[in-house]
Amino acid sequence: MDLLPPASEAPAGGGAVGGRGMRRGVGFRSLKLVNVSMEEALPAEPVGVAYGRLANGLTYYVRSNPKPRMRAALSLAVKVGSVVEEEDERGVAHIVEHLAFSATSRYTNHDIVRFLESIGAEFGACQNALTSSDETIYELLVPVDKPGLLSQAISVLAEFSSEVRVSAEDLEKERGAVLEEYRGGRNATGRMQDSHWTLLFEGSKYAERLPIGTEKVIRTVTHETVRNFYHKWYNLSNMAVFAVGDFPDTQAVVELIKEHFGQKASISCPPPVIPEFPVPSHIEPRFSCFVESEAAGSAVVISCKMPAGEIKTVKDYRDSLAESIFHCALNQRLFKLSRRRDPPYFSCSSAADALVRPVKAYIMTSSCREKGTVEALESMLVEVARARLYGFSEREISIVRALMMSEIESAYLERDQMQSTSLRDEYLQHFLREEPVVGIDYEARLQKTLLPYISSAEVVKFAENFSTTSSCVIKIVEPRAHASLEDLKAVVLKVNTLEEKRSIPPWEEEQIPEEIVSQSPVPGIIVDKVEHPGIGATEMILSNGMRVCYKCTDFLDDQVSTITVLIPFGNIQAFLPYYL
Repeated sequence: MDLLPPASEAPAGGGAVGGRGMRRGVGFRSLKLVNVSMEEALPAEPVGVAYGRLANGLTYYVRSNPKPRMRAALSLAVKVGSVVEEEDERGVAHIVEHLAFSATSRYTNHDIVRFLESIGAEFGACQNALTSSDETIYELLVPVDKPGLLSQAISVLAEFSSEVRVSAEDLEKERGAVLEEYRGGRNATGRMQDSHWTLLFEGSKYAERLPIGTEKVIRTVTHETVRNFYHKWYNLSNMAVFAVGDFPDTQAVVELIKEHFGQKASISCPPPVIPEFPVPSHIEPRFSCFVESEAAGSAVVISCKMPAGEIKTVKDYRDSLAESIFHCALNQRLFKLSRRRDPPYFSCSSAADALVRPVKAYIMTSSCREKGTVEALESMLVEVARARLYGFSEREISIVRALMMSEIESAYLERDQMQSTSLRDEYLQHFLREEPVVGIDYEARLQKTLLPYISSAEVVKFAENFSTTSSCVIKIVEPRAHASLEDLKAVVLKVNTLEEKRSIPPWEEEQIPEEIVSQSPVPGIIVDKVEHPGIGATEMILSNGMRVCYKCTDFLDDQVSTITVLIPFGNIQAFLPYYL
């Protein structure tokens, strides 16, 4: 069974699955199921995008997409972040990001910022770039309504790849801006995030290499050190350029990339091997009581780390769906608890998050009343333990299946409405994390095939990853100190003991009536219809006097938006715009 859609279904102009060329007449319910084995491999190359590699090692992704009109989402991704820094380089990856917008071989004295400003694009290192532990990403959202703009924007990214100028004068000009960003991150939120990150990755280099760096290095690092870091790690073999936007000919954009990047050469040859930095696991949970007077309220965070898996086969994809069902089913219960009288927390949710290249985590976060962190923590741990003991009912799983089926149906029906930035982000994850991009057509068919057969037994296995013995880190945040580390440890011991003795009762299912409305209302009739061509709306007068106004647009393909009831002087009017 070929995993890709038939060639006849792919649109012209770049082969973008889900683009303008997709057959509009095919509805989600008409999609045929796929017949594949669980061991079958998903395509390694992304579907629906012009994808390749230049002779100098640079990877490129190009796709034509009309949303938003006359705009292009561009990126340059580098598989290098702060974790590769040496002790005297802490913060240098972030400094390079700033210098890129300041001066390159072709552009100087912040000409890049002035260019972006002149064409109405967002500009500045803070808006257009991100340095994390594992990668550096430059992003541009530029208009393409005038000749030459796209070529010039791609040339800017090409300059970032190998032509950043790192002189002593350039560095001194940027020190102040980087220091200001460093100081800005020393607020309550920044301190809490940094403290939690360090606790999460204790024993790993990730704990010692926050992307912002240290104040000492920012103040004293030499331009030679910065230049050496840039020349060593900014190798074209570790980079990719992305262009997704409203251009008619993808091949012409590929040629622009070849024109601006093709003659570039990396200083470091052969390319440096990007080292792997392991994150050690731990059986005993770690605890943190963070007291911050500027905190907006009290909160509890439970994080359980695990190796970041890969999605290579159909079975891997099925497992990822089961994992999503687990979090969604757990969130349904957490939400219901938050709506009870005297709830243990105001809100609570669970999700999986890719933290760094080798590690992901299950993270459960709650906000609670002051002096309520211990109660909130106990409730959160009990719900995960309850799931491990009894799983989820078939009714709970069926509700989540229906929600997920509705989401993929909506994504499929709105495949022509996908924003260019969203598509670009998919390709970024393909390059950085090797996440498969199979196209919305095939993914919709695959989910439609797999979702109905994922059982509760498959789902509950993921609750084991949320154990306090599975590299768990528990943090509470309070404006004033009320809970101690001993309180947190006592709660963990209490819940573990209850689980061992199976003293936690099963989840109580809500009794929901089969029919909400037992007697159907008597229907009326439309007595008059008025067209308003000036605004493209239609007004109907119903037999009970109600006026209904509706307007069809092409914003989204699977949405009815905003019902507003107006009551002026006793006459009821209803305004109902919807989207077809």
